[in-house]
Amino acid sequence: MSSDVRRKSIRRVHAAVRQEPAAPAVPNELPTVSLSKLTKPDFRAEEYLKETLRVVQEKNIRQFRKALEDSRKGASKNLQKNVYRNYESFVFISKEISSMERDMQLLRELLHNISEVGDELMDEDELMDEPSRLARRRTQRMSMANQHDMFKDQLAKLWRTIRESQKLVPFAPGRHVVGDSRNVSELSPSTLQTRQKVDIIVLSDMILLAARKRRGNYAQTMLVADRSFELANVTVADVGDAARSGFLVKIVNRAETFLFGFKNADAKNEFLLLISHAKAGVFADLSGPPPPMPMPLMPVHSEREDDDGAVSSDQRKRMDEYIDTLDIHIARREFDAATSLVLQLKQQAGATAGLQDVRQAADSHTADLARLILADLLIPCSSRKQVTQNVGLLHRLGWDKEAKGAFLAARSATIKNRTRQLKLEGNTQLYIRELAIVYFRLIRNTCEWYSELFADPTMISALIAWVRQEMAGYAVIFRRHVFHEMQRFQVIASCLNHTLAEVDILGHAGLDLKFMLDQEFFPDLTSCIRSYESRCLALLIKVASEDSLQVASKVSTENYPSAAAIFGPHIPIVSTVSRLDESLTEFGNELQFIVRDSLYSQVVASVLAVIEGVLKQFLTILRKRESGYTRELALLVSTQAVISWVIPRAAAHLDRIFGRTVSDIHNLEQRLEAFPLSLQDVFCQKHSVAISKMTFDFVTADFVIDSTVTDAMQPSPQMEQLLGQLGVVARDLDQWPSLSKRSILSSLIDCLFVQMIDHRNWENNGSKRMFSHYGVHQLVLDIHFLLRVCGSLVSKSTNNMANRVCEKALRSYFAANANKGREMMNKSWYDARVLTTMHRLGFSFPDFGNGFEHRSQQSFDTGARESPEPS
Repeated sequence: MSSDVRRKSIRRVHAAVRQEPAAPAVPNELPTVSLSKLTKPDFRAEEYLKETLRVVQEKNIRQFRKALEDSRKGASKNLQKNVYRNYESFVFISKEISSMERDMQLLRELLHNISEVGDELMDEDELMDEPSRLARRRTQRMSMANQHDMFKDQLAKLWRTIRESQKLVPFAPGRHVVGDSRNVSELSPSTLQTRQKVDIIVLSDMILLAARKRRGNYAQTMLVADRSFELANVTVADVGDAARSGFLVKIVNRAETFLFGFKNADAKNEFLLLISHAKAGVFADLSGPPPPMPMPLMPVHSEREDDDGAVSSDQRKRMDEYIDTLDIHIARREFDAATSLVLQLKQQAGATAGLQDVRQAADSHTADLARLILADLLIPCSSRKQVTQNVGLLHRLGWDKEAKGAFLAARSATIKNRTRQLKLEGNTQLYIRELAIVYFRLIRNTCEWYSELFADPTMISALIAWVRQEMAGYAVIFRRHVFHEMQRFQVIASCLNHTLAEVDILGHAGLDLKFMLDQEFFPDLTSCIRSYESRCLALLIKVASEDSLQVASKVSTENYPSAAAIFGPHIPIVSTVSRLDESLTEFGNELQFIVRDSLYSQVVASVLAVIEGVLKQFLTILRKRESGYTRELALLVSTQAVISWVIPRAAAHLDRIFGRTVSDIHNLEQRLEAFPLSLQDVFCQKHSVAISKMTFDFVTADFVIDSTVTDAMQPSPQMEQLLGQLGVVARDLDQWPSLSKRSILSSLIDCLFVQMIDHRNWENNGSKRMFSHYGVHQLVLDIHFLLRVCGSLVSKSTNNMANRVCEKALRSYFAANANKGREMMNKSWYDARVLTTMHRLGFSFPDFGNGFEHRSQQSFDTGARESPEPS
């Protein structure tokens, strides 16, 4: 059927086309679908087809028809997508419209009731004479007093019935109970699961939620106050009735949303009616008597009053009209007119005696009016004109102090709102730049506005306190995004520069806040430097502990004369020293972005801590690691390199950064000059023990040998091995010209005799060490041989200790062999045995005093003549 209709329409189009005069066109041209023509408001299908298909063949017409269908399908899909996309908004708007319609209907009813009440009052006032009016006002006063008593009784009953309700609903004038809804289910807004059963008590200005809780294990329940809301701050919405979700009402209190389920529609409608009555103030109590008429603002004086203190009825009536007009202005938020009227009313009431009640009413209305203006002033992001107008009104009312606090609080809220609008998308520098612009430009605007709005000089202190508060807030955000995230110093410096640029703008406006920034950020900057120091030192300690102590590179000493005097043209360094130099250079490059005089002491302390930490790690490695002579000597050389090369480079770098001489770092080189000697002492003490245990172990040696002393006696093989080990150390020392070979070998020999002279080595299980005749001669001969071979390496203290060892051994022998009377050899005998051994060994021993040179017999003789000897 549809295809027949299409064919007929096409035929009609062709007939219409044949009736029109032929227009020049290309017969085989394919017509296109023009969406711009189809979407015109005055679109006509027949005219469009006549224009498009005037000279088109049937084949092209079919293709045109297909293109039209494709366009229709595409438009249908787009429409469907738009519907799906905007469905939630459509449902939300529909609910809002429905709620607005109910509110408008309630507003119409209230306005109608108010007009009826006003008309009745006017009719009654016109009909009543003066005595009746006076009686009516007395009745109203009595009714109002009774009503206040009833309100107090209601609140007292509420406090007795619901535990802890007095904390949430304290006494307030005019506060009373409108009604309640019992056994209501509080639901979770996300899952619609029941949280608890509550009673909802609606008061004139509040809503109280009382939870039903059981007493122990008994079935009896009790009401406990859970939470309360200000009626003016909540929004009550009817969610709707559905079999699945139930009869629900939503209460929104600022950012909190609560959902309540009622048993049926009547209970829900009753609750909504209570809320409407409470907001409109229609009834004082649903169960109480009809609401009384408002209490007149002016008391009526009796006819027996004194003529001097009496106020005429016309004047009092005019005052009542002023107050009624003032109420209207306040209700309509016509603050300018209300301010003028209340000031006029105060002036007239103050000038006339007997109008104390009018003055009280004017003061009460002044407070109400000021609170409303303050509420407007507290709204953030208000325009300058509006703020100026509100502050001016409060100034006229005498509320300058409150206006000042509200203005500054509103500006703080404005800064907070603008800050929340900023987006942090990974670029910290851009975020801090935008944050500084928002904060400091709003602070500048606030200072300008404040100086115009509050001219009293005594109020400037409040502005300064507010500026310090906002600066602290800015510092908190800055600290969280910059310092706590462990950003690089370059990023920190960029963020600080953005901040200082905006602070400079404030300085041009007459408000210099740089000192506040220094106070806020100085602890954080020092903490960042300490953190960088800790990370750098931890990395260097790890590198040092994993270092193989082999020479990694050689560096030039061209610009460092103190290092050149020790090492020559090049310094061999291990990887730890190279890494230390790189870390200190990088540390200085980072510090140049944030350098300032206030950070001088912390920067110097951190550099010193890093250098001293690496040197202490070298000392620990030397004491605890067994690496061999060559590597440990490389460690000693590295210590010299740190002191004579790394420290001067770091000092020169810091000099360029601070623009002056950093004397603390330069003095560090002199202060640590003795540290390599300390490491040498540790090296000698450590290896003296090792050498003695491997060769001539005096602690375990047996000197109670039953043998005969003859001219064929020679130094022990253990002593020859000891001298061989000293030769190995000497050959290793020749690879490090910067080290003092004489000093190290002399210290090694000295440490050997320190071990021998130790009193603990002269006792064995509590008894003194024993020596035989042969044993004491062997010990003296070994010591004599050691001193002669070492030659000038033997210091005076070493020679004294050697004499003490020999003397102690001889005393021990004579104490045990006093009666044997065996002959003791003299000095010439020892010299002969030593020379004989030196002739025998000949060229195999090095000259420790003058390098590794093979010696002839003559050189041995010379060394023997010049060497010290035991007495």
